Amino acid sequence: MIDLMRLHVVWDHNSREGARIAERISRHFDSIGMERDGVAFRVPVRFYGSPWEEGSPLPRPIDLSRSTHNAVILLYDEEMYEHRDAWNLWTSALRTGIDARSDADIYVAFGSPDDAPMLAADEARRTQYQQRKKWNMLHDDDARDQRLLLHFLIKIRAHLRELSGEAAKEPIFVSHAKIDGDIAARAIVDFINNTSDGVPLETFYDATELMPGDTFDDRFKAAIGRGTLLAIISDIYDTRPWCVFELTEAKRGRRPIVLADIGGKRTGRTFPYGANLPRVRIRPVAGDTAWIEVLLVETMSEGLRCDLFDRQASAIAPPGSLVLPRPPELFDVVHRDDLPGCIVYPDPPLGDIEADLLRRALADRSTTTRLVTLGELT
Repeated sequence: MIDLMRLHVVWDHNSREGARIAERISRHFDSIGMERDGVAFRVPVRFYGSPWEEGSPLPRPIDLSRSTHNAVILLYDEEMYEHRDAWNLWTSALRTGIDARSDADIYVAFGSPDDAPMLAADEARRTQYQQRKKWNMLHDDDARDQRLLLHFLIKIRAHLRELSGEAAKEPIFVSHAKIDGDIAARAIVDFINNTSDGVPLETFYDATELMPGDTFDDRFKAAIGRGTLLAIISDIYDTRPWCVFELTEAKRGRRPIVLADIGGKRTGRTFPYGANLPRVRIRPVAGDTAWIEVLLVETMSEGLRCDLFDRQASAIAPPGSLVLPRPPELFDVVHRDDLPGCIVYPDPPLGDIEADLLRRALADRSTTTRLVTLGELT
């Protein structure tokens, strides 16, 4: 079976750190989102750390033909440098194979934490290594792993946008209520825009980003329409008209959405159409950014899940179908003036209660529209 995307993690067999990070990457992508009743979307991860032939430090070659898109992550370090002559040949052959597939695949190299010189084959290609040496100042392995995952996720999503002909970066639209969500929102925006952290993301924060004469609605719709919405769910978020506008606008545009729950005491009212979305519970700590990176990893992971689902479903759905990156709800049925013949959404199928509500709504709106999961189409 040909996968839409596979991830290949490469490290030298003597590197315990490489093996540890590979396991961490695998655990993350094994359940990247949309898990219900034990069923989760997964991005296949393959390991290349064990020698393939006796007397050689090199793993087996990567079979790029098993996936439409491949993302190769090279965990370069002192151990790989010790076998650099062999690894130069291996990576050169790999990259020749990647070149032959045009722009389908990407090669992402993370440099040595000990500042070992990069592979000569990559240097000759003017390949940029993500420098991990400066990450040694982070307080533990988990923090360094989060940084690596964040950079990797950003690179994969940027690659998929380029394949779709989208040149502009996708902003993180930080939706929040000023009264009790501004401190957390500001901390996230400041972290992303702090060049010393090297996080290649853009943000849209609030009306302060507008130019004189801009129309709020138009600029907000434009930013949300090409971005990922990160909603800071404080106690009063669901009661604020602009917050509701931003959340529903992202749903209309079928954009990736993540809810960051910073609730304190009591929520007076929960907006009903914040459903079917991943919710991350966080507790912001002043002066610490670890919680921000955890949140951004979750946000970019949800974005990647939506990217891949849209590509996979759009390729096999009947013409004119509505492809939803999350389970359908009443909002999806009611807010549209016309409904297509088919609405495709991720597995697993809706439960009986949800499905019955939607069938009742469709009986009034469009008796010909059917709801199907991607699995039911394949």
